[in-house]
Amino acid sequence: MAKAESKSSGTSWDVKSMDVAVAGLGWFSLGLKGEADLALWTYDGIQITLREPLVLDRSASIERPGFWLPKALSEAIANSSKLEGQEAREKYPSEETMQLS
Repeated sequence: MAKAESKSSGTSWDVKSMDVAVAGLGWFSLGLKGEADLALWTYDGIQITLREPLVLDRSASIERPGFWLPKALSEAIANSSKLEGQEAREKYPSEETMQLS
């Protein structure tokens, strides 16, 4: 395995900072706020290219800043978790609630 390391920085989650292209596989964009150390592993002979982003803006209807999953998928998971929690509370109501301050 080969390891490629790089440092990157950006000013906003809403704007792409860089693209990472992997030969024979494809590319993805990173939107960063602050600095990040990147470490990517590939098989020997697979080239990794870091470049300026091809698309600067993120899709407001698909992506959320700071999250890896598409917006619709992350909302579906959140709603599912919320429903499971509500069902558990209804099935096993607690006799007393502790408050932490």
